[in-house]
Formats: sequence, C-alpha cells, structure tokens
Amino acid sequence: MRTSPSPVRRAVNPLRHRIVVTGLVLVLLQAAWLVFVVGGSFFKEDDFQLIVRVTDPEMGWDGLLEPVGGRFVPGVLAVVWAAAWLDVYGWGLVTAIVVTVQALASVAVLRMLVVAFGERKAILAPFALYLFWPLAVPSLAWWSAALPVAGLHLALAMAVSSYLLRVRRGRRAATGVVVWTLVGSCFSAAALLIPVLLLAVHAVFLLGGRGAVRRVLRGSPVLWTLYGTLTAALGAVHLAARIAGQDVTPPAPGDAAGFVVRLLGETTATALVGGPFQWYLPRPDHGLALPDPPVTVTAWIVIVVVVWASSRVRGVRGAAPAWGILLGYVLLSALLPALLWTVGAAGPFAGAETRLVADATPVAAFSLAAAFLPLVGERDREGGRPVGRVLRVGGTVLVAAVVAASLWSGAALRARIDSEPVRDYLATAAGELARTPSSTQIYDTTVPRELMSSWFGDDRLTSRVLAPLAPVDLRGVLREPVPSSAPLIFDETGRLRPMGVFPVSVARAPGGCWPLLGNRVDIPLDQDLPRRTYTVALSYTATSQALAVFSYGGEQVRLSLRPGPQAVYLQITGGGSAMRISQITSGTGLCVSGLSVGAAVVRR
Repeated sequence: MRTSPSPVRRAVNPLRHRIVVTGLVLVLLQAAWLVFVVGGSFFKEDDFQLIVRVTDPEMGWDGLLEPVGGRFVPGVLAVVWAAAWLDVYGWGLVTAIVVTVQALASVAVLRMLVVAFGERKAILAPFALYLFWPLAVPSLAWWSAALPVAGLHLALAMAVSSYLLRVRRGRRAATGVVVWTLVGSCFSAAALLIPVLLLAVHAVFLLGGRGAVRRVLRGSPVLWTLYGTLTAALGAVHLAARIAGQDVTPPAPGDAAGFVVRLLGETTATALVGGPFQWYLPRPDHGLALPDPPVTVTAWIVIVVVVWASSRVRGVRGAAPAWGILLGYVLLSALLPALLWTVGAAGPFAGAETRLVADATPVAAFSLAAAFLPLVGERDREGGRPVGRVLRVGGTVLVAAVVAASLWSGAALRARIDSEPVRDYLATAAGELARTPSSTQIYDTTVPRELMSSWFGDDRLTSRVLAPLAPVDLRGVLREPVPSSAPLIFDETGRLRPMGVFPVSVARAPGGCWPLLGNRVDIPLDQDLPRRTYTVALSYTATSQALAVFSYGGEQVRLSLRPGPQAVYLQITGGGSAMRISQITSGTGLCVSGLSVGAAVVRR
C-alpha cells in the first residue's frame, strides 16, 4: 500500500519547486561568472576616495552620514569600512563581498518574480536576462559602484515582494516594505523611487480602471502616509547632499538631446539585447559602451519585435503599462539626475555610461515578465492571446542568444581591463613602507593618474591613499611629516626616492643673507602665490643648535636648526608674497641664504 509523502517532505522536495531550484542554479552560474569578471578588476578612483574616508583616523561614527562626492551613502561607507578593517586593499575580499551581495540580490529578484507571477517556467527567461545583462557588469567590477547597484537591487526586489505579499495577506508584511526602502536609500538615491514603483504596479495591474491610484492610497492611508513622509525626508537628505557636492548645471539643448539618444538609443538598447560588444576604457578603466551602428540597429529591431509580441500575448492594455513603468523608472532614476548634474559638464558622451542605467535591471526584468505574464491576482484583461508554439520556441532562442551575447560583451570588458599598473604600484609601495624606519620623513605627492584623477583633490595625496598600507608607527609620519634634510617621496612606480623641489618661486638673499631682525628673518618672494600646499627648500647656516618657527600665510611649522651650512625641507599650506622664520633661539647666529618654493619631485 502506497503512502503519501509527509507535508515536510513535500515542502523540501526540490521537484515541487524545480523552477526555484533552476533559478538558484542560474544564480550560482552568475556568481561564477562574476568571480571571473570582478576578480580581474581592481580599485580605481572613487574606490580610493572611499577608503581614504573610512581610514581617516579622525573619522567617527558620524562620518558614515557625511556625503561622499555629493552622495549620501552610509550603507556603502559602512561596508567599505568593514572591508578596509579586514584587508584594506584586498581585492579578493572585495570580490567575495560583491559576488555575495549580488547573489543575494539575484535571489531576491527570483523571489520577486515568483511572488509576482507565480512559480512558472516563463519567469526564468526575464530572470536569466537579469543575471547576465551587461548593463550592470561595469558597475559590479567597480567597488564603489558595485555596492550602490547591488544594494539597490536587493532592496528593490525585497520591497516589491513584501508589498505584493502585503496586498494578498494583509498588514503583516507592511514593515518589510518600509524597511527595505530605508535600506536601499542608504546605498542609492534611486531607492526613493520604490514607493512610486509599488504604487504603479498596484494601481495598474492589481486594480486598474479610473481612479486606481486614489483607491490604492485610500486603501492603506497609514502605510502611505508613513511611506510618503519617510520618502520625502530621505529625498531631502539626498538632494541636500547632491546640491552641496555639485552645482546644478543644466546642459545645452543639443547636448541634452545627444545624451538622451546615446543613453537610451545606443547604450541601453544594445545592452538589453546583449551588447555593446565593444567598450571604451579610459584610465582608470571603467567601461563606456561603444556599440557599432549595425549593433544598435539590430537591437532596436529586436526590441520592436519583443514589444509587438507582448502586445499580441497580453494585448496593448496589458503590455503597454509594463513598458511604461520601465521607461518611467529609467527617466526618473537615470535621465533626470544626469541632465541636472552630469551632462552639463561631461557632454553627450556621458550617455555611454552604463552605470547610469545599471539600477534599472530588476525593473527591466519585472517589466519584461509583466509584458507577457499576468500577475498573481491581476484583474482580467481583454485582448490577449495564448502563447503559441512558434512564439514560445522563438522566445527561448532569443533569450539564449541574448544571454550568449551578454557573456560575450562581459568577456570583452574583462579582456580590456588592465589592473596591473595599479596592483604593482600598491604592492611596491607596501613593500617600501614595510622596510622603511619610522624615523624617515616621507613627504606628500599625488598618486599616479592610473589610481586617481586630478579632480579628487587632496584625497589623492600619498599620505591619504598609502597610509593604510604603512606599519602603525609610520602612519603618523606619512600624515604629518616634519622638516627634514633628506625626505623621501613616492615615485610613479611606488618606490621611495630622495626628494627635490620643482620651484615656482626662487629667492636668493642679497648680500648672501637676509637680515636677522631680533629673533626673526623675513623672506620676500618674487611673486604672490595662491594658497595651497607647497614644498619648501631652505638653505641656511647656524652657529649652534637652535629652534625656530617657519610661517607662511597664517600657518606655522616648527624647525630644528643644526649648526653649520645646512639645507632643510618642509611642507606647509599657505599663500602670499613673504615667508618668515621667527622665535629663533636666543644667541643663535643665523644666515638664511636661499629658498625655493614649489612642488615635491624625485631628485635626479
């Protein structure tokens, strides 16, 4: 006599959930793929800025709430801080974190599709596309971009699932919706669009008809009041951070149009069908999409065919809202912020940045599914037709082709990434610091262009970027070096070399010495220098050991003068047309004969 399996055995039987199991297998394949792509990348530009921020000894817990580059990202800072505490420049750890967070996001997207459309085979098509679309690959290979993208994907997918479950089951899941939106907003400002997305999905698909939005809001006034208040408060925080970090610079109409055409017409369109196949990688190597015209034309043909097919399957009234939600999300999350803050400075070429639309891939997967499949609990619609065999087979072939093309594009990006110069520089610098005595004075210079561009300002100084690599007793020397007769600086390869000065102002004392007036010496410069950090080479002769204070533009550096003819170097932040040496030890004869002011360079 056969007995039926117990409820527990039925629940854990993988054959009962083969769609979910298949999806999880696809997530594992994506993780393996990302290990290959992300593992070949390395730290670049904004990554170093974040590490400089979290390794600053003066940073407290409140530092997590301070904007970085005009963005409010406490979640990103917290993860970077934890990673830096474990292994500050360990790319293996970064790869593990990125792959893990993205795997969690992928599982969340799978859950979102199952909750929204049921556990059916058809959801595997948009899910597979989400996993391998090239839109997010350049961001995931960039530490500071990967965390906002993967964190937002996770939060958005979980919020959608929680909301749909709440609609079906009651108020028990309401907390999850708000919490996941809050979590997402700690990683990306695009999370502020989650309430708009949920409202649109509920009103369009689950209610429909005139006044659907009003009925949704009236149906849960407490939730939407709380949700709206929280979103408005977070929006104010994100907007204030953005405005404080960067002025609004609307582009010229021609630049704006060119940007929209490039971002939507080329970058996004080709990536949705597996392109762009070609990448432009300026240094540091973040990939910009560079599709050929035939690829763009082919992409639009495929998109038109897919939209037409969805209108046949779901009817125009069923498919159009799905595509409208995707377009609206891209307009609000990518186009509008870029037009206000990016295109005015970068021009239309900013449209080649896949980072701008990397946030949209879970919404694209949802919209693609909704364009062909009814949501669980969706109201009946007219005009749809059953999916025929030809469309089913054609769709399967198309999805397989897009996934294959996506892997090709990802491999092309991976082949173009050249992380060796940055890896070699950091490894060489770490070795130099490990064998340098703590008594050695290491002066500031900027790290090479391969690490950080000039617009990062003081964050690209070696004292900030390389201090975390130094032994503890040498970190203070790096950050606050004292005057020295033989300081060292890092060269372009990461080696420590004797330092010289590339002068912007040179002063020679008339008669051999500037007059000693009491206990001070005034040194006029040949020009009025703007305020910045300068390296100074000072030539003098002292009759005995003495102490003094070097002053420039209101800043002071203490000097220890040695007897005899000497040369001493120092770095000071100031500006103006004169320098002063004061508070010289009484009874000391001092002849200051020359001075050079400029930038620290390797002495040849």
